[in-house]
Amino acid sequence: MNSPIHALDPSKINSSTRIKCKSQTTPLSYRLMISYRFALALIGGYVLASLSAIVTAQYFADYRGSAAMSATLIAFVLWASAFIWVFMVNKTLKASLGIFIPVCVLFICYKILGN
Repeated sequence: MNSPIHALDPSKINSSTRIKCKSQTTPLSYRLMISYRFALALIGGYVLASLSAIVTAQYFADYRGSAAMSATLIAFVLWASAFIWVFMVNKTLKASLGIFIPVCVLFICYKILGN
């Protein structure tokens, strides 16, 4: 009865030595917040980047080649920065306003400069 096989019998293990695992699930509100932030970073970052590219290209319309290259580089940096920033901020409202306010300002600049 003292063989190594019987020493590993789970019925003889104390309850104090057993490891208790709790499967902890994340709440639905947290999952929805992360989904919202992802959509905000993806779509809002794209809108912010494209509007910045349009405004930059329109503002420097006399220098077409340089304006196109500068607008593309600025747009790429803004999209990547917006994506990182949305997940870095503590509050979702602050992340939303940080995307929506610059988008509104750039849209107003776009309309002022002309289509």
